[in-house]
Amino acid sequence: MMKKLSILLALALLLGVLAACSGNDSENTEGSNDNSGGQNGEAKAPEDFEGELEIWTFFGDVEKMGAQFEEKYPNVSVNVSVFPGDQYQTKLMNAINSRTDIPDIFDLERGYMGKFINQDFVADLSAMGADELVEDYVPYVKELGVGEDGSVRAISDHSSPGAFWYHRDLAEEYLGTSDPDEVSAMVSTWDDIIELGKQVAADSNGDVQLISHFGDVFNTEKANQELWVQDDTLVIDPEWETVFNNMKQIREEGVDAKLGYFSAGWGDALNEGGVIMFANPAWAGFMVGNDDGQANGKYGLAQTPSGYYDGGTYRAVYEGSENKDLAYEFIKFIASEEWQQYNLEETGNMPALTTIYDENGDSFTHEFFGDQKILDTYKEQVMEIPAVKATENNEEISALWYDAAAEAVDNGQDYDTVLSKFKDSVKNGYPNVDVE
Repeated sequence: MMKKLSILLALALLLGVLAACSGNDSENTEGSNDNSGGQNGEAKAPEDFEGELEIWTFFGDVEKMGAQFEEKYPNVSVNVSVFPGDQYQTKLMNAINSRTDIPDIFDLERGYMGKFINQDFVADLSAMGADELVEDYVPYVKELGVGEDGSVRAISDHSSPGAFWYHRDLAEEYLGTSDPDEVSAMVSTWDDIIELGKQVAADSNGDVQLISHFGDVFNTEKANQELWVQDDTLVIDPEWETVFNNMKQIREEGVDAKLGYFSAGWGDALNEGGVIMFANPAWAGFMVGNDDGQANGKYGLAQTPSGYYDGGTYRAVYEGSENKDLAYEFIKFIASEEWQQYNLEETGNMPALTTIYDENGDSFTHEFFGDQKILDTYKEQVMEIPAVKATENNEEISALWYDAAAEAVDNGQDYDTVLSKFKDSVKNGYPNVDVE
């Protein structure tokens, strides 16, 4: 168990971050040279491309992506540098500000990419043909990479929809069914979840809870509210009060197990039981121990009351790169059906292309979920997510609201207390935002 927990916590930390590497300090904004072959020129075969790409990232799997690109483009070398996430933003900005050792391509985590994609050093991918690449993208994934001027500035190769993962055996015992459609119908609203959770707690004498933590409400609803800052003014969507009331009622009615997201107890319950369902992103498979296939068919997948996503990594091209055309060829590769099909099959990461969802909906399964065709569930969830542009501070301000709300739930306080503490935090952290 300790080994499993160590892996869980280490990887959880890894996923929240960014990194850096070294590349090219040229200010050539034309971005075409003899090795890369220009996006405005004649079509070229993969073997006609030559050169070397530098990529900075915080996510080790990009090395696999680079290896696949090299396999298809045999005369191109891809150098991937992976840096600790807590150092990445600073390292990247230092390189850009000093105009030294800047990579051709750099990764951006969706939580803070709004700080980067509207900057002059980020290449306009629409000018290189990227509008066509994202034509069939999941709307929210496409829009997060679009700059304020309407041009595509960053592209992801995946979507990150969330859903309820539930223990099939516990669902059979306490819900009377493990059928995904029936379970989804039972948890279609937070009111339903609260009533069902009360029943589970009573039937199990308090030994089993329906969900792990009231934070699941926040995680599934935060992308469905208005942006916090509009015209430099803090806007508080009235729906946040409903979110808070659901969180508070879940705690007061004994519906949750009081196991914080990614905590040790949470990881134990996900693997061992004691909690029936967890709001998890599609990429959460690394959190599950599956030695000797012990997790095969263990879980079912049900819809959450609202479609939501968690996480996401985007790639941008440095405007001053001497290898812009070659870098764009890499962007084309990760946006292609070829790569996203491979990525789905090899890693279970959900695609950004709706066409991959559709082509695999009747066939794709994952060992954890047995014979369930999980793409249909994830697609229904992911298409509900509002498509909004990345902003500089929306994720950070959401975290401030959650901190105030969670403290109020724990202390039995009301929503007026939440608003007071939250507004004070925004005033202190964002003096340029008008808080009424």
